[in-house]
Amino acid sequence: MRPALVLVLAIAAGLLAAPGALAATLSTDSRCYQASQTQDIVIKGAGFAKGPVSITRDGKPFGTANADAAGNFAVKFPSEELGRLDREQLFALSATDSALTTAITRYRTSKIFADFAPDEGDPRKLLVRFSINGFGLLRSRSPVWLHYVSPSGKVRRDVRLGTARGTCGKIRETRMRHLFPFAAERGRWIMQFDTNKTYRRGTTKSKFIWVRKPVEVFGR
Repeated sequence: MRPALVLVLAIAAGLLAAPGALAATLSTDSRCYQASQTQDIVIKGAGFAKGPVSITRDGKPFGTANADAAGNFAVKFPSEELGRLDREQLFALSATDSALTTAITRYRTSKIFADFAPDEGDPRKLLVRFSINGFGLLRSRSPVWLHYVSPSGKVRRDVRLGTARGTCGKIRETRMRHLFPFAAERGRWIMQFDTNKTYRRGTTKSKFIWVRKPVEVFGR
């Protein structure tokens, strides 16, 4: 009788472990996306019943998918725009099949943003704090540099602002510092924020994150 008892216990243990192995999963191909209608969010599911799967975002209908015979699906939707004052947002996705099997995951979207405040006053004397968002979309913990391009088009100085941290890569606020850490001549300056130690002009084909901001310096 003892061998039979051992066999029964072994079978019971296997049954208890089975549900965890069959649990449905939901995932996205990135933890953070640029807030833009031009980028797709790829959503993948596994362990669902064959057939239609309903997807919600923050509890509201977001789309549908069709699980194959193995219970897998992959769909994509465009990333959403954020509000004018929003820089980053966390979203919750949920997928539910006809058997009411549900899985949940989360992701963020972020604007690629770089600016300083206050933004009024004599630029040559102004003390500001810089803020950065979305500079970790291509590489986590990216260094953030500010390149000062003079009115003549020459790079005057490269300044390291810090490291973009968190899921999307942000610097919430730097210490207070001079907007121009040198005597700036009159004219239209370009401040380029990017992730490179040396200056390369940012374009739509650049393989790095960048923001360009013009600053007009008046007077002598």
